[in-house]
Amino acid sequence: MKKLSFILIAAVVALFSWSCSPYSLLNSTTYNDANVAAFKTYRIATPQNDQLPPKMTKTDYYNIANAIRQQLNARGYTESASSPLLVNFGLTVQTNIQTEPALPAGYWPGYWNGFGGWGSYWIAPRSLYLQNYYQNAQLITGIEKEGVLTIDIVDTQNHSYVWSASVGSILTPGNKEIRNNAAIQEIVTLAFKKFPVKIGQ
Repeated sequence: MKKLSFILIAAVVALFSWSCSPYSLLNSTTYNDANVAAFKTYRIATPQNDQLPPKMTKTDYYNIANAIRQQLNARGYTESASSPLLVNFGLTVQTNIQTEPALPAGYWPGYWNGFGGWGSYWIAPRSLYLQNYYQNAQLITGIEKEGVLTIDIVDTQNHSYVWSASVGSILTPGNKEIRNNAAIQEIVTLAFKKFPVKIGQ
């Protein structure tokens, strides 16, 4: 009886903790029937000309990149500067959630896509890989949340979108600064919660 009561209490505490979490997984999608497990290496996008998204410091960048690195390494991937699998990430604020149909060929979005204010700011421009994706699928173009962190994984060799996940909110509710490293670890872990390759697989 005591054991049952303990289990029930633990379940209630876990449920309460989950419901009070300031973070939420807004999207996690594998695209183009990609075999994510077929890839063995990855590389993380680096800032071009030291350009970072608004609110993001170099320390924030390294904290996010390291959290992503830990998630992928735990799943058996190895980081390699020559890998065709690019991991890109960006920060989105003040946008509306919507799904757009394929856009005309030749459309090349850049660093910033504005949707009612700030748009999506990326470490590497999405134009490196989004053209074919716009032509062949639908894309979540915006999420109505401040401080959404989105992680893209792309096969740059074939210009093919592999996987993407979005989590809100990486910004603090008061001064709208990026949260500390412990919070970043939790947010990135949540982003990979539904990743096709599981830890230890």
